[in-house]
Amino acid sequence: MEPKNFNRRDFLKTSFKTFAVGSLALSALDVKKILASESLEGTGIQKVINLADYPELGSVGGSAMITGKVIVIRTGGSKFIALNITCTHKKCDTEFDGSGFTCPCHGSTYDKNGKVTNGPATKNLKSYKTSFNEADNTLTINM
Repeated sequence: MEPKNFNRRDFLKTSFKTFAVGSLALSALDVKKILASESLEGTGIQKVINLADYPELGSVGGSAMITGKVIVIRTGGSKFIALNITCTHKKCDTEFDGSGFTCPCHGSTYDKNGKVTNGPATKNLKSYKTSFNEADNTLTINM
């Protein structure tokens, strides 16, 4: 089998096709998902926080943002909930007012446990399992 002559025109055509296919493949990627994977959320790791570093969590009803998207709320003496504040409707960040969450983009509301109380959202806020170690005064969040 003889090697094929590869002239400049063939080289440019092949290069353009490769570039076009590569660009199309890159445009299909969800950049937000890729960037989100750089943060702690959704990585399957445990984040341990010392409650001394979050004085807002010292009393029942207190809350603190522990990452850019995760809030922890103390619901009892040794009970905590951790929620992702991202609205499940169109992915806007919700705002917590002490009694619930409101999405400023489309008006969805959630109670303080992250359950939908008013749409258009139909899914609850993402929650993470927590465990409190009273002896160490630490909270482990399974993200």
